[in-house]
Amino acid sequence: MAHAKTANGFVCTRDPRGWYVRARWMFQVLARLLFRLRVVGRENIPAGNYIVVANHLSWIDPFLLVAVLPARPRLYFIGARQAVNRDWKARLVRKFDMLIPFERGASWVGKDVLAKPLQVLTTGAVLGLFPEGNLGPAEGAVQPLCSGIGHLALNARCSILPIALCGVRELYFGKPITLIIGKPFRAQVDGMTRREALDAAVAQVADALRALLPPYVEPQPRFKLMRFLTNLLG
Repeated sequence: MAHAKTANGFVCTRDPRGWYVRARWMFQVLARLLFRLRVVGRENIPAGNYIVVANHLSWIDPFLLVAVLPARPRLYFIGARQAVNRDWKARLVRKFDMLIPFERGASWVGKDVLAKPLQVLTTGAVLGLFPEGNLGPAEGAVQPLCSGIGHLALNARCSILPIALCGVRELYFGKPITLIIGKPFRAQVDGMTRREALDAAVAQVADALRALLPPYVEPQPRFKLMRFLTNLLG
């Protein structure tokens, strides 16, 4: 299935539309012009669809994932509605049609919270999320993960693709940024109770992200031009 619409009006599709392709190209150009972007492990990206999980340090993280991952199948994100806290952000979300909002703190066993992300995967599209739930305070570390990724791992029939983001906490012109793409995997929960399986799935995702993140040393350039980039969309 390449296209789906539910009674609540949510529409998702596996195939990227023209605006998505153009936006992705723009993100790629800007990332290459503004930063020293390096991608490791492109060969690990699965041929079909998958769930992308990444550590979260900056507003730029989702744009980098769109730029680096293939255009097809297209990518949707699930994120907290509270993060869309300004009118211009709401307009941006509507324009790019990439965010499935949910209320932070909502139960993931609720019908709508889990249904839309699973619908994205059913169509063959890619689902991305930052399972820490908030921006991390420092490079090279992973905060405790929210339980939502565990529910998705147990209910979705596709692999999880971990990606480590390095160098995005502070942004300026020429900043070295590295994306490390790990090997896709499925949560191993055979023989466990539902509660045990949920905890194990969350722990396995956290371990996969921590294993990818190298020790981080912040560069010390003589000049940091365009430092406003750090809080550009804050």
